[in-house]
Amino acid sequence: MRATYLPDGHVGLHPRRWFSLDDRPDAPDLACTRPDLLDADGLLVASIGALLLEGPDWRVLVDAGLGPVHVPADATHASIGAMVGGGLVEHAGVVGTVDAVVLTHAHDDHAGWALRGWPGFAGLDGVPHLVGAGERAPAGWRRVGEGDEVVPGVRVLATPGHTAGHVSLEVTHAQGRILVVGDVLHSVVQLEHPEWGSCFDVDPIASERSRRRVLDALSVPGTTAVATHLADVPFGVVRDGRWEPVGDD
Repeated sequence: MRATYLPDGHVGLHPRRWFSLDDRPDAPDLACTRPDLLDADGLLVASIGALLLEGPDWRVLVDAGLGPVHVPADATHASIGAMVGGGLVEHAGVVGTVDAVVLTHAHDDHAGWALRGWPGFAGLDGVPHLVGAGERAPAGWRRVGEGDEVVPGVRVLATPGHTAGHVSLEVTHAQGRILVVGDVLHSVVQLEHPEWGSCFDVDPIASERSRRRVLDALSVPGTTAVATHLADVPFGVVRDGRWEPVGDD
């Protein structure tokens, strides 16, 4: 089994607004505690991309990036800086041969190319698109839920909260397992502060519950996480409550 991260672009997040820290007066200032995570403008650097999973006789794409767009800073929400997408098309030859596309959720930065009909990706709009039950998504996308098997060895975990139908994926393989967590995690700081959710969470209580569930699962030896918003460290293992980056599996 192989997992490969395919970058599409990036976005800057205003950390205090993104994590609603103005409502938490005791929250640390990331500019002081984790300046390594911020750019020159004080924004949390978040990557945008997709994950290619390849098994013995199947290939699955998880998420669909932002798409060929450039959104100016603060154009959509006060917590979001500039969003840049489009890089995924460089992998069109690889992505175009998948058996299915699984969307962790239907936000633009995870479903963008799919929502636009996959321009530049011949035939990809015709493969099955899977999305969590309860997610707002186009007609024709297949619904999946807790425990459903997408392909052999790839099972759905229901992790609602960020959106009503948000899902993660558990991938079992000979050396252990991989958890693809979607927007359960936006930053490594949430390992120390699982109570910090996104200002876009539709159900903050469920979001925290899902995050703690995933963090508990990641503490099991032999488990690798994939969190595609974690800038240049989307693959990692969690040891003693800390993220330790690893390379592609």
